[in-house]
Amino acid sequence: MERYGTLLFLLFSSFLDIRKREISIPVTLLFGLAGVVYSVRTGRTMTDYLIPLDIGILILGGSVLTRGQVGMGDGWMLLALGCMLRMECYIQMACIGMLLAAAYSGVLMLVFRKNRKTEIPLVPFLLLGYVGGMII
Repeated sequence: MERYGTLLFLLFSSFLDIRKREISIPVTLLFGLAGVVYSVRTGRTMTDYLIPLDIGILILGGSVLTRGQVGMGDGWMLLALGCMLRMECYIQMACIGMLLAAAYSGVLMLVFRKNRKTEIPLVPFLLLGYVGGMII
């Protein structure tokens, strides 16, 4: 349930992020609430929520401080994923996804001469990070 639900959520959100450069807050909220219910039913402890909560709040704070240069939807997305995923899986997905996004940004800057203001969607990289974590 957790794997397929998360995979569908990330596929839908990636499609939306690529096509419209936005994240559906109602869908993200529903996924986060489903994650809380699932986590309570499976007996996750509160310590499992601390690191994902910190990362999500850090991204939301970065969005506020940079006046939207970092997407606020990405912060909400990371918070919702933190509600559903175990901490190890969450950290693996976030690290792989953000490293892939950084590598892609580097290629855009070095090869294609884009500047640092070029926007890229984060959610497809989180999807790749999640799938990569499942394979590993």
